[in-house]
Amino acid sequence: MKIKISKNDVIWNYIGIVVSLAGNFVLVPFLIKFLSTDYYGLWIVFTSLGAISFLFDFGFNSMFARNIAYSWSGVDHLTKEDVDLASENSQVNYVLLKKVIRTCQIIYIIISTSALIILSTIGSVYVLNVSLKIHDNKTVLIAWLLFAFGVFLDLLYGYYDAFLRGIGEVGADNKARVISKAIQISLTILLLLLNFGIISVSIANIVYGLIFRGMCKKRFYEHEGLGIKLQQIGKVPSNDILNTFIIVWHNAWREGVVSIANYLSNQVTTLLCSFYLGLAATARFGLAVQFTSAVAQISIALFISYMPAMQESYAHRNFDRLKDYFSWGFVSYLILFPLGIIGIMIFIPFINIIKGKEMLTVSLLVGVGIYQFLLKYRECYSWYLASTNRVIYYKSFIISALVCTVLSVVLVGYCNLGINGFIISQIISQCIYNVWYWPLYVDKEMNLGFKEKVDRFNKRMRNILQSL
Repeated sequence: MKIKISKNDVIWNYIGIVVSLAGNFVLVPFLIKFLSTDYYGLWIVFTSLGAISFLFDFGFNSMFARNIAYSWSGVDHLTKEDVDLASENSQVNYVLLKKVIRTCQIIYIIISTSALIILSTIGSVYVLNVSLKIHDNKTVLIAWLLFAFGVFLDLLYGYYDAFLRGIGEVGADNKARVISKAIQISLTILLLLLNFGIISVSIANIVYGLIFRGMCKKRFYEHEGLGIKLQQIGKVPSNDILNTFIIVWHNAWREGVVSIANYLSNQVTTLLCSFYLGLAATARFGLAVQFTSAVAQISIALFISYMPAMQESYAHRNFDRLKDYFSWGFVSYLILFPLGIIGIMIFIPFINIIKGKEMLTVSLLVGVGIYQFLLKYRECYSWYLASTNRVIYYKSFIISALVCTVLSVVLVGYCNLGINGFIISQIISQCIYNVWYWPLYVDKEMNLGFKEKVDRFNKRMRNILQSL
């Protein structure tokens, strides 16, 4: 079955991302106002440790989302590498779909439980160690354990939004995101006003996850009577679950390596910052990362919207449609990111006024923005390769991440370059290989040069403007 991404889906994807990120921006003034600098820095540490959930996920989320898309496109069976060719008029393979879903559920029970045990033990020791200046271990520990429980719930049920994206229900996924985010923002502000401190954001984070995942689950099984159709298939044999796992594991562990690499590239500098420079510096650095990563996510939203359609196009080997989707999303990213960074600069004086001291500077924002741009730039090409079920970039990603970590320790720990050392490490580690090699590789494979990307983008833009 062909996966169609409508204008409504794209619009809701933007609304979902904008509301989600804008929600974080809305919360920033309240967090800065009601939390001390050390507590705000501690919250940045929480979110960095929370991102470790992607390591426990070990690539299964994106892998299952792709396999849901392949099943929905009508492939006969899954393969370890590449994608089985589906005819243009093929129907949903419900038997294969249920095998994928059941395998996913069993795996995530194991993953989420393991994450909770590790975060509540080793994670607690680390959090208490970096928060010695706060002198309120009870509050810190309660806030952290609540946050860890939220991570557990996200992992346990986190695949339902991936399922929705896999069948092309991008709009429904983001409607759920908007509603749950609005509730999270309101609850956080209310609890902060009631003097719950850092515990406020931990509680609201749990509520957000429960509402979001619950809505995604409900919508997934209601889509075209999917729940009833899957029930009619009956129980999935254990042998089929094992075989599905073996097929998925072939690339899942590679995706896991990429997850580790992305964690190191995105989050390890924040953790090292808290270790070397303290919570106050972590608050400044984390704020810059939060703003620039928000710009990156908004800028790449269009590309992400069309990921299920790209996966379906490849399953049917419709390369012309695939080139259109890729060009449309990629060029929009190149245009929107620098515009977003310029827009964020307007808010710098307001942030500094709220706190009464310099929390953010233009140089810090631009420096962090450059490496955030490079990370998403290379991911455009790695996401294309992943859509074709080929995770061939995992080695270079983990090597670059390790280079980034070592350089960060050297430049900050020994050369005393401060936050600039983290920025330099990020940029150098990505420019060595990933930023230039994978774009060349994919462009050559697709026979799609930069000029053609721009031409295809312009053509689609003209068609949109003419239809208005």
